[in-house]
Amino acid sequence: MSTRPSTHGKFLSFCLFTAITCAAIPSNTFALTVNEVVKDLACPCECPLVLEDCNMTCGLEWKSQVGEMISKGMTKQEIMDYFIGKYGDDARITPAQRIQGKIYQYTRSFDTADWVLLWGGLIVWILLMFFGVYIGVKKLFFSKSQDV
Repeated sequence: MSTRPSTHGKFLSFCLFTAITCAAIPSNTFALTVNEVVKDLACPCECPLVLEDCNMTCGLEWKSQVGEMISKGMTKQEIMDYFIGKYGDDARITPAQRIQGKIYQYTRSFDTADWVLLWGGLIVWILLMFFGVYIGVKKLFFSKSQDV
C-alpha cells in the first residue's frame, strides 16, 4: 500500500484549510453601509425624497451623521432609534412616502410639455385600445354571415 495521500484526501484537506482560513481572517463583507440605514429614513428637507436619494445639504448632513455612527460601531436599529427619538416619527419613511418620493425623483424635471406628452400619449393609447377592441368584437360577432 502506498503512503501517498489520494487526490480525494488532498481535496478534502484543501477545503478544510480554506474554511479555517476564511473563518479566521476578519472580513468587512457583513459591514453596515450608510445606504442600508438611510433607505429607511425620510429626508429632513422639504423635498419628499427618501434620504437615500436626497443630495441636498440637510440630507447630506444626516448621511454624514449615519456614517459617523456606523464607524462608532452602532447597529442599524440603534441608528434608527436615535433619529426617531430625536426627530420623531417624521424621520421614519412610510410606504406611501417611499412611492411618492420615487415618483417625485423621476418626474421633478418634467416641465409642462413633458406632462402634456405623458397624459396625451396615455389618452391616445387608451382610445386606440378601446376602438381596436370595439372594431374587433364588431367584426367577430356582428358580421353578416353569408353561409345562411
